[in-house]
Amino acid sequence: MDNRDLLEKWAEFHVRKWGCSARLAHWEAPNSAARVEVLLFFNRKGHLYLPPLNPYHPFAFYPTPTDKPYKLTRQWHEAAKAMIPDLLKTQRSASFVLPPEIADIRPFLWSGFKAEVKYTYLVKLPYTLDQASTEIRAKNKKATAAGYRTAVTRDMSEVHQCLQGTESRQGFSHQLTLQDLDRVQDLLGDQAIRAYVCYAPSGEPVSASVVVALDGRRAFGWIAASKTEHLNRGVVQQSQSFALQDLSDAGFAEFDFAGANLPTVAYSKTNWGGQVTPYYLVRPPGVKEILRAGRDWVRFVRGIRSR
Repeated sequence: MDNRDLLEKWAEFHVRKWGCSARLAHWEAPNSAARVEVLLFFNRKGHLYLPPLNPYHPFAFYPTPTDKPYKLTRQWHEAAKAMIPDLLKTQRSASFVLPPEIADIRPFLWSGFKAEVKYTYLVKLPYTLDQASTEIRAKNKKATAAGYRTAVTRDMSEVHQCLQGTESRQGFSHQLTLQDLDRVQDLLGDQAIRAYVCYAPSGEPVSASVVVALDGRRAFGWIAASKTEHLNRGVVQQSQSFALQDLSDAGFAEFDFAGANLPTVAYSKTNWGGQVTPYYLVRPPGVKEILRAGRDWVRFVRGIRSR
């Protein structure tokens, strides 16, 4: 299955799951064959939308073959400028979330967009565990010594059990049924959807993660969950280290932890030795921008007073 087929299957899953619509769009630079391709999702009102559990809008920039930085910059600016008018027609106040590989958002800023920076961690593959902190290595060793093991699975009921464990502990829902997990696996196949489960010595599935790869180069963490009673036994660390090794063996070049914007999440992910990397949300200015500014000011003041 090539990249376009994968994007279409990924779109099909979200259309059926969330009741949105999707379109694989592309725009070309006016003075070259450079182009951008974007998988756009729209809500029932036809406005731009990013379905739950998606870290970014699937996005790719295809320059013409060149090693000249100024040509790459020019082509990117021209291609981005070509897409902006269509984006504005459907965006309203929604954010358009660019993936980490798009570091230059000036065409959007020059067109009046407002931007917000977020962060994730990227890990270059192949990966070895000596890149991780001593804490990670110790917990991984602890799980192995206790008889836990991790493997790739096609049994999504094992993943779903672990999701329920995290949902009960944290009081939220991933909004993913077992049927949803089976469907996305059937649509995308084993190369693009890779599920990892850590098993207790008894064979019980206790920690799980699912990785998505919409191209042959980069994979990102989609969902992860664990049963509460096993959390302190190194199961998350064993499962993640196994996943990184499996992705390395499969020939992927990079793993994206898909967000590290809360202090506790950032701390746990930085221990794997990846590179902290910004990514950007861009949105047109409007009334909601004023409300966001007021909210941010209140948070800032409260933060100062609490110190």
